[in-house]
Amino acid sequence: MLSRVADSIYWMARYVERAENFSRLLLSTQDLLLDAGVDGVDEAQFWQPILATTGDDEAYHALHQRVTGDDVTAFLALRADNPNSILNCIRAARENARTVRDQISNDIWECLNGLRLFVESDQGQEMHRTQSARFYERVLSRSYEFQGIADSTTPRGDSWHFLRLGTCLERADKMSRLLDTCSGLSLEMSPHRDARPLRWAALLRSCSARHSFQAYHGKPDPKKIIDYLLLDEALPRSVASCVAEVHSALVGLCGAGLGDKMSEPVRHAGRLHADLVYTTVEEVLEVGLHEFIDDLQTRLNQIGDSIFKTFVLNIEDLPELEVSEAESSSGLPLGAYHTDVNEEAQQQQQQQ
Repeated sequence: MLSRVADSIYWMARYVERAENFSRLLLSTQDLLLDAGVDGVDEAQFWQPILATTGDDEAYHALHQRVTGDDVTAFLALRADNPNSILNCIRAARENARTVRDQISNDIWECLNGLRLFVESDQGQEMHRTQSARFYERVLSRSYEFQGIADSTTPRGDSWHFLRLGTCLERADKMSRLLDTCSGLSLEMSPHRDARPLRWAALLRSCSARHSFQAYHGKPDPKKIIDYLLLDEALPRSVASCVAEVHSALVGLCGAGLGDKMSEPVRHAGRLHADLVYTTVEEVLEVGLHEFIDDLQTRLNQIGDSIFKTFVLNIEDLPELEVSEAESSSGLPLGAYHTDVNEEAQQQQQQQ
């Protein structure tokens, strides 16, 4: 497999997952506002954490002085000059799919192409203005369709491993960011005066984990919610489950060598997976949820950087992947959380 192909499949999956996560997050926040009641409610306290989660605070405030629901949803959903919007994530996913058209199934291509046509259409724009919940649900259903098609039509080879890497690494990153938005909330529940039951319930909804949590644990409890979303591998969207899949995909690509023969991505992912397996929620809270997640995000970025360097910049130890002279100087598709690595690549190219 060419490194260009591997990189495009990886980012195709990441961008679809990013668009899905943003849609679920915006939808759950709208539901939270309805539960809280709109009269006399400061919208900013609900929408500001969303901007923090997506990492778009600075870009948003460069365009808007105040944080309002209409401005935040428009900025994160269909703003063409926001590279991190749902619109641009879907465009990027479709463009990456186009460059590897011969490596993916017709069904995957038709799903992504159809989704891009919808979000760019007058119908999609009007739906977001008048029935935004239906718009987000449409994006979610197409994302689920993409995942189901990919699961049932992609051979379990290199393409499949890069698909899973992109999906699971993006999912773990977003889950950790969502948890971080609640790191300043009290762990007390009603009738305690500092309780924030709606925020904790909204966190579960934004991860599509409310019903499964209730089946396992009954009533919401902040400590149990953190444990479930962060450390419980039974939940497919938990950070621990995603990291386990990332490690498994990397072993499939690089092998499970030991010592010096173990590749850098496998080493980073395996170490993080082991730490999550043997960590308890009490230890997380003792360190501090925000501090723990800061370290977690650093390590997730480290895994992403090592994947980039191993499979795109440095492939001497992986002879099954090939790189052409044109590819080595062509640059790479930008990702919202991959900027530093792309800058490093450009510097290396200039030095060469």
